[in-house]
Amino acid sequence: MCFGGGGSDPEERKSRLALMEQASTMLQQYGDLFVPIENQYIENVQNTFDDSNYNRAMAGGSLAAAEAYEPGIRDQRRGAFNRGFDPASGAFMAESEALQGAKARGMGMAAADRGITNTDMGYAGLQNIVRMGQGIQTDAFQGQMDVAASAADRIRGQAESDLRRSSTLQGLAGTVTGAAAGIGLNA
Repeated sequence: MCFGGGGSDPEERKSRLALMEQASTMLQQYGDLFVPIENQYIENVQNTFDDSNYNRAMAGGSLAAAEAYEPGIRDQRRGAFNRGFDPASGAFMAESEALQGAKARGMGMAAADRGITNTDMGYAGLQNIVRMGQGIQTDAFQGQMDVAASAADRIRGQAESDLRRSSTLQGLAGTVTGAAAGIGLNA
């Protein structure tokens, strides 16, 4: 075997030729299979910063917050009606307005959080693109799923907290725990 220059041994030449063919086949397979997937990922990351993605993310957060508050607001109204409270009374209206205000605040905060999260996910995606180019293995999607789960937990927690503070809802539904369980937030 010869080091440095080309060997003249026919077996060595056959071995090198076989390795070159194998490397060429593997490179072709990589190009055929993984390059389109990588290009799609790069395009998705770039699209993260489009206004339409921000609008969609923020609308989703706002909707999730509204859905977290609605059962408690319905229970408050139903409980007041069942106990014969006057829906026009000052105390009931003040509490109802307070819950509607908490819902609006929750929707705004959730929308803002989703917008910020969208930006964070976009920059994390760009970081992963750089890592892919460097050949560093990443787990991009797990981090993004964790962020989404965390946002949903924050929305539910804020709604639960606001509904616990509602004195009318507490009086209508019994205990704070009963009210939260009744609207399905602890499930």
